[in-house]
Amino acid sequence: MVGAEALEFGGQTSCVEVRAGGGVIILDAGSGIIPLGKSLLEEGVTEIDLFFSHVHYDHIIGLPYFLPAFWNKAKLRIWAGHMLDDATTEQLVDGIFRPPYFPITKEYMRADVEYHRFSPGDVLEPSPGVRLVTGRLNHPNGAVGYRMEREGAVFSYLTDFEHDEGRGDDEVRRLAADADLALLDTTYTPEEYPRYVNFGHSTWDHVGRMCAQARVHRWGMFHHMHMREDIDQAAIESAAQKIYPNSFAVRQGQHFQLFGRTERDRK
Repeated sequence: MVGAEALEFGGQTSCVEVRAGGGVIILDAGSGIIPLGKSLLEEGVTEIDLFFSHVHYDHIIGLPYFLPAFWNKAKLRIWAGHMLDDATTEQLVDGIFRPPYFPITKEYMRADVEYHRFSPGDVLEPSPGVRLVTGRLNHPNGAVGYRMEREGAVFSYLTDFEHDEGRGDDEVRRLAADADLALLDTTYTPEEYPRYVNFGHSTWDHVGRMCAQARVHRWGMFHHMHMREDIDQAAIESAAQKIYPNSFAVRQGQHFQLFGRTERDRK
């Protein structure tokens, strides 16, 4: 939903920026990456790591309009690991920049672009002192969840998964365990979910239970249903907070600052 009906929660698709270890890390390239790219260009940021959770349209649609990719002073490292076949990250990006769906190819990007593939379960270090734990999520065509750790602070980005009461849920709990902040897929309400089984998304009540089990300090409802108006999303947030006071619905442009907690605080 884009327009006056979604001014509070916003209508851009998935894109989260993280500043850690002196680096700029971007999680997904939905339409939210377009205004982000403009601000990074104005700031003069030259080193960027972009991680895909997966490459469904709503998570990549902003990449061809990401201004730093067309700046010859920028270095852009693009990472993907969700693939269930032998596709490479470069092949995925090649598919995004392809006529007739887009008029130019990826070769028009003037930034120094590197392509990296990893396997879910790998632990990466995109910036000094930043530990990025990865894991496979239960989603059609595959998806990856991310757990970012630095100096005692933990942030988890877990979008586009469907709860399964099995290994998929175990992986979500592993990646979210003791997180100071976690953003998780809550596309559907409990009442809506039966109509969307196997679509690859979860509900706030199931996510709330998993976050309680994983001892998540604060968690955000993410990947809102695209047809929701602000009034509907606010009602969902209110219902969730009655049971899980540490929950909230993510707003477009929202900022968070994490300082980490001691092991004693986490228990």
